[in-house]
Amino acid sequence: MSDVRRRVEELRREIEAHDRAYYVEARPKISDEAYDRLFRELLALEAAHPELADPASPTQKVGAPPAAAFAPAPHAVPMLSLENVMDEAEFREWVERVRRALGPAAPASIPFHVEPKIDGVSVSLSYVDGRFARGATRGDGETGEDVTANLRAVRGLPLRIGSAVRPAPPRLEARGEVYAEKAAFEAFNRSLPEGEEPYANPRNFAAGSLRQLDSRITAKRPLSVTLYNVADAGDAAPGGQTEAVRFLKELGLPTADRWNRRCDDVDEVVDAYRGFERGRDAMPFEIDGVVIKVDDGELQRKLGARSRTPRWAVAWKFPPRSGESLLRDIAISVGRTGVLTPFAIIEPLHVGGVTVTNVSLHNKDQVARLDVRPGDVVTVVRAGDVIPQVTARRPAEPRAAPFRMPTACPACGAAVVDDPEEVAVRCPNRACPAQVKGRVAHFASRGGLDVEGLGEKLVAQLVDKGLVASPADLFRLDAATLVGLERMGEKSAAKLATALERAKRRPLGRFLNALGIRHVGESVAETVAEHAPSLAQFRALTRERLASIPDVGAVVATEIAEWLDDPENARMLDALEAAGVDPEPPRRREARGPLSGMTAVVTGSFSVERREMESRLRDLGAKIGASVSKATTFLVVGDKPGTKLKKAEALGVPTLDEAALNAWLAGGPRPFD
Repeated sequence: MSDVRRRVEELRREIEAHDRAYYVEARPKISDEAYDRLFRELLALEAAHPELADPASPTQKVGAPPAAAFAPAPHAVPMLSLENVMDEAEFREWVERVRRALGPAAPASIPFHVEPKIDGVSVSLSYVDGRFARGATRGDGETGEDVTANLRAVRGLPLRIGSAVRPAPPRLEARGEVYAEKAAFEAFNRSLPEGEEPYANPRNFAAGSLRQLDSRITAKRPLSVTLYNVADAGDAAPGGQTEAVRFLKELGLPTADRWNRRCDDVDEVVDAYRGFERGRDAMPFEIDGVVIKVDDGELQRKLGARSRTPRWAVAWKFPPRSGESLLRDIAISVGRTGVLTPFAIIEPLHVGGVTVTNVSLHNKDQVARLDVRPGDVVTVVRAGDVIPQVTARRPAEPRAAPFRMPTACPACGAAVVDDPEEVAVRCPNRACPAQVKGRVAHFASRGGLDVEGLGEKLVAQLVDKGLVASPADLFRLDAATLVGLERMGEKSAAKLATALERAKRRPLGRFLNALGIRHVGESVAETVAEHAPSLAQFRALTRERLASIPDVGAVVATEIAEWLDDPENARMLDALEAAGVDPEPPRRREARGPLSGMTAVVTGSFSVERREMESRLRDLGAKIGASVSKATTFLVVGDKPGTKLKKAEALGVPTLDEAALNAWLAGGPRPFD
């Protein structure tokens, strides 16, 4: 037995050393096949001798059974956000603020540490006596979600730390980022079965993978992790940032040290930023800027922090990425409401980490304003590194004829009509196959009934084969019918049938949003559901009753009432009810709360999904507005806010971020008067 135990420990140490060489030092010492042989030998020995089980063994990265939910995980040291600067002038202004804050203590030349700002999910990792003890998301900065089981499954995260050079401290709380490398992300999307919606970008993929209730799913996802900060290490805590990264690496934790830069003055920082900006496409992971930190522990302590951001660190974001490409043609797509949208077909352009071939031109007025024509060279910008748009053009010589919107729908041939209210051209034929596909896809989407596995490609196949002509038809599908579809095996068919059955009891607010009524988004749908908490009550609503609901208004009330009065919609609702669709009523909310009598509007992205943020505000008594007006009490602003922020500033509506909101609700002073 002693020989077996000794061999198990040898294998664990050897595998951990190879993991460190691969993930931390980026210098693998053996082939994948040789590594797999060692790993399989260890698995076999542990299976034969369960008494030798160890939660810190490399074999424990296979995931655990599903959890009911994520437990709250308070941070002993708050996870702060970073102040952003967008250009060199703003960065130099930040440096001057640092100098003023330091006063006489400011050295002639402040040392800085520059590191890539990896676009992933922030996490906090705790080790006790060298063993991984807990992992948590950022959450609101004070309390995150306990995702320990999922982080255990991330292949590059060591479960034991410490080395001859750097013994593990009794406790360590380190901060880092979970992300997906670009190549791994693209390979995963390609491996998805037909009909399953691919992830939009590596960050969404990492966030979704880390929040799986079944960590065995996380274990199959190609996630990486890097550590960049030491929040607490007791007496062993390092000083500046360069020392902190060295400390983490010597413990055996993965870092981005090979990309980091130490700069002795502001001009060196600017040069480093420019280098990262030029080389971002060559990086193995997505970055959206750089993080700059004062590289001196004593200066950091003197600078301190504000309520949500440290004064000694800043994120210098990259500008939107752009490129030029040849405009080959202008085509038309038909949406679920019948609106015809022109889009540019361009030569494949790699911009912002993705290859772009189609770019929306929004409407005929936008095409006329840009005056783009086939043969032109167009400038494409990924706004916020997400949505591509055409911003300029270099005309061809000679030029093609100006673009004209079609007079007939390209999907069904019906004569189109102008909709001056929306500056839109619309197909009036509701049986148009493009509209049917759009309505069904919206109904099943993540913002609707969230039917897992029912993506746009599968919806198109169902409509084209005549199996689905309305959302109600989805609930007549069974596993036997689904198996007959292209690239749909028995397992996938059974999984989709189960997902459809589960979708019958989605919350009423989600159901109303899924119906795709014009001007009814998530916020309005939730508000209507609160005042008509069953499908029968919703169907009985009148225009007058709808108009009396706060934040609905006359225009939306008319849209909903006309939708309900339409015989075709009534038949669809009858069919949904006959199929067993019975949305759950909204959760009963307290009549009073700390936000009672207030109207809140939400814009941007947060540590939780926006609908969760709005639900939390409702639970505290607030009404949720769909748009900013003089009646809005405050606007909650997240990352990448929309036009609501500009409107709030114009109207003088108070704004606050997630951290300020949480501090207020935790008993702090009201952040506005």
